[in-house]
Amino acid sequence: MRLRVLDSGHRLRGRMFFWLMRAVAGTEDAVAKTSLYRPSFFGRALLRFIRSAMRGQSDWSAGERELFAALVSRLNSCPFCVSVHVGITALALNPTITAEQLDHWRDIGLRSQVAATLAFLEKVTLHPDQVGVADVQLLRAAGVSEAAIVDALHVCFLFNVVNRLANSFGYDWGNEANALKGAAILNRIGYRVPEFLMR
Repeated sequence: MRLRVLDSGHRLRGRMFFWLMRAVAGTEDAVAKTSLYRPSFFGRALLRFIRSAMRGQSDWSAGERELFAALVSRLNSCPFCVSVHVGITALALNPTITAEQLDHWRDIGLRSQVAATLAFLEKVTLHPDQVGVADVQLLRAAGVSEAAIVDALHVCFLFNVVNRLANSFGYDWGNEANALKGAAILNRIGYRVPEFLMR
């Protein structure tokens, strides 16, 4: 259910930012709109966590983290997030990737560390109560470092939250062209949000 307040309840600086975003890019990001509605209550922490998880220092490349985000979003049936993060994965990692390929990701031919991590994130997302020490040992055996395991779990947690926000509030890019614009913008700015908007 789309809440009207998320479209019209922002402070002046937020309204100006979204007007500029629409004027320049022709689209706007619903995650940013939700986060910036009350930045001191929720948005500031979320946006900083998104930036850290998706573009902070990591053993994973930006493209690999986008692939993790896209898979978790596909498993959670979140078309808003799938479209944009498949788009960023195509820009940052593999230009041939599609949303449909995520249903058969084991056939894509990924390096062993990425494949093992996708299997782990799939289990964490779909069957969290079945995850145990043996699953982490499989990751270690595939050559995934402790830090990389933590970073992958941060992406998984983040998108299990954002997917639920998107599905609950009816986030929608409107069309595939807008989703691709959103992907290009997020890839270019690396999830940076002007600091003055979060005050």
